[in-house]
Amino acid sequence: MEEVKVCLHKKGAHMLTKNTEGELFIDEKRISQEQAINELIEAAQDLGYWCQVAKDVLPKEEFDEVQRAYEYHED
Repeated sequence: MEEVKVCLHKKGAHMLTKNTEGELFIDEKRISQEQAINELIEAAQDLGYWCQVAKDVLPKEEFDEVQRAYEYHED
């Protein structure tokens, strides 16, 4: 199994890691799979909020540039 790291960018939980044995950690503290799922859901909700804030406060051209920077490309 490959190690996976996800930066959550949220207060109290910065890095979610799944090691090669499948164990899950938040900032090096072991957590359950349910806790990991809940952290990812919360981080995704926060991201949606901040994307809306960016859309509301940035000029359209700058927001479009931010969107292009974060665009997902499947190879």
